[in-house]
Amino acid sequence: MCISATVSYSAAAVLVSTGVYAVRQAGRLHQPYRMWALIPVFFGIQQAFEGRVWQELDAGNAGAVVPCALGFHFFSHFLWLWWLPLSSYLVESDKLRKRIFGGCAAFGAFAGALVYAVMLLHPDWMSVAVREHSILYDFIVPYRSTIHIPVKPYMLYGLIILVPLLFSSHRRIRIFGVLVTLSVVLASAAYNKAFVSVWCFFAAVLSLYLVHMIRRLVAGSDSIRPGPAI
Repeated sequence: MCISATVSYSAAAVLVSTGVYAVRQAGRLHQPYRMWALIPVFFGIQQAFEGRVWQELDAGNAGAVVPCALGFHFFSHFLWLWWLPLSSYLVESDKLRKRIFGGCAAFGAFAGALVYAVMLLHPDWMSVAVREHSILYDFIVPYRSTIHIPVKPYMLYGLIILVPLLFSSHRRIRIFGVLVTLSVVLASAAYNKAFVSVWCFFAAVLSLYLVHMIRRLVAGSDSIRPGPAI
């Protein structure tokens, strides 16, 4: 994200340590809640990869930057596309919403695997640079497709992730969805060129909210049962 490797590594340390605490707490709940507790841990690992990207860029090691960037993109372009929808699916009781969330998870896994496979097969198509104190990841495919998709890729990405969060039957998951949506708007408006890096940092910080959610569930302050329909 912005500023330096120190910021990314510090975020990683906080996220992983609090995430591990949440995972231990989630062991007292239904099994699917461990998936929610693991989200801060995974965001922490993703931030650690970006910290390494910063270090390699600062050292001028162009050959080592892309492998670290691919580690970062494993989360941004593959894992989050199915982990977040699947997490919502597993704790959802409403049948219609469950089908929609399951569809989002399945499509996200397929699309993410396809995109990330292309990245792994053609790492030379990726460039990484610093722009305005943020990391800009650029992946340029050297040919044009004749297939016309009416929905922009970033819009489809947002729908796959945000729909299961915003329309969950669980109130606290919806709150998390609103926070993530606001971070998308902010990152897009303020850091458009480095959106991927900046949004992932915002989402990582917001994932600490999930630690609070797990604590409330364990303490019995919130009901594990789904909340009222939207």
